[in-house]
Amino acid sequence: MKNKIFIISSFIYSLLAVPALPLCAQSPVTGVSYVDSLQNALKRKQSDSLRIATLLLLSDYYSDKDTSLAMQYVRKAAGYVKQNSFQAALVQFYTAGVYFDTDFKRSEAGYLRAEQLLRRFAGKAAVVYRARAWNNYGALRQRQDDELQYARILLDHVIPLSQQAGDSARMARNYHNLGMIFSNQLDYTKAKGYLSSAISILEKIAPNSLEMADGFMFASKNYIYLKDYPPIRPMLDSAYGILSEDPNSVYLIDFYLVEGMYYSRLRQYAKAMESFDKGILLCDKLGKAYDRRGIMLQIYFTYKAQENYPKALQTMKAIMRSKPPITRYQDRMLYYYELAQTSEKVGDMTGAYQWLHKYTELADSSYQERTKAEIADLEAKYKSVEKEKKINDLQAKNERATLTIKNNRLLSWLLAVVCLFLLVVTVLVLLFYRNNKRLWAQQQQLHELELQKIKQDHRISMLSAMLDGQERERTRLARDLHDGLGGLLSSIKIELSQLSDKQHVPMKVGIHKTLSHLDEAVNELRRIARSLMPEILMKYGLAEATKEFCKNLKETGANLVCQVFNYKDSMPREKQIVIYRIIQELVNNALKHAQASQILVIIQQSGDTLFVTVEDDGKGFDINKTNTKAGAGLSNIKARADFLNARFEIQSAPQKGTTVTVECDML
Repeated sequence: MKNKIFIISSFIYSLLAVPALPLCAQSPVTGVSYVDSLQNALKRKQSDSLRIATLLLLSDYYSDKDTSLAMQYVRKAAGYVKQNSFQAALVQFYTAGVYFDTDFKRSEAGYLRAEQLLRRFAGKAAVVYRARAWNNYGALRQRQDDELQYARILLDHVIPLSQQAGDSARMARNYHNLGMIFSNQLDYTKAKGYLSSAISILEKIAPNSLEMADGFMFASKNYIYLKDYPPIRPMLDSAYGILSEDPNSVYLIDFYLVEGMYYSRLRQYAKAMESFDKGILLCDKLGKAYDRRGIMLQIYFTYKAQENYPKALQTMKAIMRSKPPITRYQDRMLYYYELAQTSEKVGDMTGAYQWLHKYTELADSSYQERTKAEIADLEAKYKSVEKEKKINDLQAKNERATLTIKNNRLLSWLLAVVCLFLLVVTVLVLLFYRNNKRLWAQQQQLHELELQKIKQDHRISMLSAMLDGQERERTRLARDLHDGLGGLLSSIKIELSQLSDKQHVPMKVGIHKTLSHLDEAVNELRRIARSLMPEILMKYGLAEATKEFCKNLKETGANLVCQVFNYKDSMPREKQIVIYRIIQELVNNALKHAQASQILVIIQQSGDTLFVTVEDDGKGFDINKTNTKAGAGLSNIKARADFLNARFEIQSAPQKGTTVTVECDML
């Protein structure tokens, strides 16, 4: 029977809604509604891809019912396909299916051609159809008495491709076919294992499919051969439940055959004949000559089991007259042997002798073919022995020369090994020297890095001491100016204020003028003291000190803006003092050298990082051509930034202002 892949009935209608050809395109159980749905789909407006899919499904459905109609559908599909397309390969595949039951050679060639065309395309669909093409080709070889070739095709092509595609349905079919092969080889126990595996897969993915019914039927047949009858009836009932919806299903032929065999083994001959008769009627209706011959053979065995030898002989002769001719010599040997036995049972000794003579001739022919093969094999072995003798003679004559050559070769190998050893030693020495040189260079680099680190630490230490000394000196000067000179000027102001109360007018005017100058001197003195060491920095932190610094400068006429964002005042006071000095230096440089009309000071904290930016719109400068004076100020700022281990960045260009950014950790 042609090997087919099932589809679930409820899935049929979804196939008509997509433009791609389905992976499994075979007739379901509900054949009438299935064909009607396909015919109705053709009447609707469709894309070319969907129309091709529908036509190929119809061709496949009629391939084992009406080959002429099946060929019409596949030719119509061919009219829509493009050359070298995936659909063109599928047309080749389904064309081979039309010839499956009528022309083995054309069908075989078609499947092989389809498999070659499908190799050009990637994707699961192409792999599945390649597996199907190989499987159907193998089934054709099996029909031509080459079951071993079919098994090889399953193992070498069908199973690997099915596994590659992840096709559970195809794997179930593979197990089923292997079970059939083992059953044909009379290894029913091993066949039972493969058939059970196929049924287990189908119960999960397609419990109501034709494939499931086919699996039940063949497993039942295998149980009959095992003479294990209890499991058969439930499986046959399940198979009939699937197949009964389509009275013209070709699968029912197998069902009636197996059911008849089952009843015959149970000696329920009337029921067996009833099942066989149903199968014969369906074979005649569908034109299935091979299947009809198989049922006739089981009818013969049933008559023989009842010892109704005249009916048995009549049935066997009808089998011999059936078309097409019986090609397998094993089948003909079986038929000749059974005819001889049955003719003897009915007393036709002449007929029995004739049939037995034909059987013997066929058996002898088979034996002669095997004998010829064995003789040819012995002859080949004899020739091989003769050749071996000649070879041994030549080897004996050339033994000395061979020994000399081996000795020379051994010396050559020894010399080569010594040279190789010396080469390896040389390479190892070079590698050792190279590695030592590299290690020495790395040690030199590490030494230089350590020296640089020591110098850097020393420079930072010196800078720290210098800055600390500067801050102490600033603090001392600020205190001396404020407490000493500031107090002295205040005393002078008080004394002059007392003299101003006298009525001497010129002196009074002079004293007031002097008092005004003293106020200015005191304010300037306080400004210098605050600049040297602002008390607000020590009390309230960097942000407030910077704001106060900018406010005081703004009162002198400088356009200065100070902005503080998200500052939490968690930085140590020593670091705050250094940052404050950097801001002072940058602002003073902008006022003194840049001639800026506006200066912006920004203090911003982001996480544990402090960003200080001083930006002006002054005349700017080329940072690559900084003069000595300006360079000294920048060097001082960079030194303070290095002390903080901060990142210091300057962006400036002539007439484009200057932006300086300092980034350091809060801790």
